Amino acid sequence: MAKDRTLKKVNKLLHRVEKHIEATRDTLEDLEIEFDVLKAAVKRLKSDDAPADAIPEPEMDLENASNTSSIRKF
Repeated sequence: MAKDRTLKKVNKLLHRVEKHIEATRDTLEDLEIEFDVLKAAVKRLKSDDAPADAIPEPEMDLENASNTSSIRKF
């Protein structure tokens, strides 16, 4: 009986940790996209020869990007 209760609690904890890992993975993907945009902006600012209109904007994968602007509290 105690073993069943412990197993149930461990499974519940396992699912909570899995959700946090998925949220962290999504946030990391968003940060990678923002990092690429920042790198492109720095590259654009460093180039003195080409006007800003001549430098192409980086393509973003909007289908796989998640918009997580809210912060979850534990």
